[in-house]
Amino acid sequence: MTDVLAVRNEYRMQSWVEIIRECQESGLSNREFCSQRGISEKTYYYWLRKMRTAAAAVIEPQLVRVDNPVGTEQMIEIRYGRTELKLPENVDLKALAAFLNALRHHD
Repeated sequence: MTDVLAVRNEYRMQSWVEIIRECQESGLSNREFCSQRGISEKTYYYWLRKMRTAAAAVIEPQLVRVDNPVGTEQMIEIRYGRTELKLPENVDLKALAAFLNALRHHD
């Protein structure tokens, strides 16, 4: 039964990915698009949130050592999706981990 639900949920997600893509490419506001398609705005935003949450779960932060010229402080660069954050190499790693964890679970 679990497999059937997983397949159903994947099908729904793919259907809504297509609907959301059509909305974004339509040139209409979300409200106009939903009205024309007979879709509840609440349902549209529910699936948009599910889609974003699923996408965010797939993207893992990357830590990258940045080579700096001699005599300058070493930096850590964090890339999360399209966001980049540069921090000193001696940053408190526990605080950084808590920060990244909070970002990951933020709605």
